[in-house]
Amino acid sequence: MTITLTQREYNELWAESCQNSPQKLRTELFCEMPKQFGTGYAQDIEVHPHLWLTIFNCEYHNDVLLKIPDWDHPLEFSVWLSGRVIEGGMQIGDGYMHIAGSGVQRKVMVEYPKSRNIGIDINTSPDLLANFFSGEEREIPKELRFLAKGNDWQTLLYPEITTDVQGVAQQIINCPYQAITKQNVFANQGFGTD
Repeated sequence: MTITLTQREYNELWAESCQNSPQKLRTELFCEMPKQFGTGYAQDIEVHPHLWLTIFNCEYHNDVLLKIPDWDHPLEFSVWLSGRVIEGGMQIGDGYMHIAGSGVQRKVMVEYPKSRNIGIDINTSPDLLANFFSGEEREIPKELRFLAKGNDWQTLLYPEITTDVQGVAQQIINCPYQAITKQNVFANQGFGTD
């Protein structure tokens, strides 16, 4: 069976589930997966202002198809260690990661096939990305400027996952720390440096 939803309906179900999930900190949000989809969770951690890390471990019991309209999209880096998602005919997971530049995302159909999905998402703004690079200008290097599109159509990339990227994602997912300690560990590893 396939469950078809708009992005708004999907987000509302997750928001309702989050309200019923135990919360620890203002900078960390733990959400159990809506029972209509399956079992599992998504954990959002604000590593630095405007820099969010999501760790997810969700098992979809049915195929879920999302109708997503045009919208302003942040910079996003996604690594799936198991499972997959099909976004506009392109695959994330099964050996491929996803880099979504900021800008306007085109209307797209996203399919979450019945499977167990484990991975991470990192979301930020282009302005914050510029802070990761040294120098007085604090600008995004010209090699990466194609990721910051503003009011233009975003850039989407689906590169193969390297063993190094896979290893970092596994370390993040298996981090033994909780709450503020976990947030500080990620910040000190370079996720939230100024």
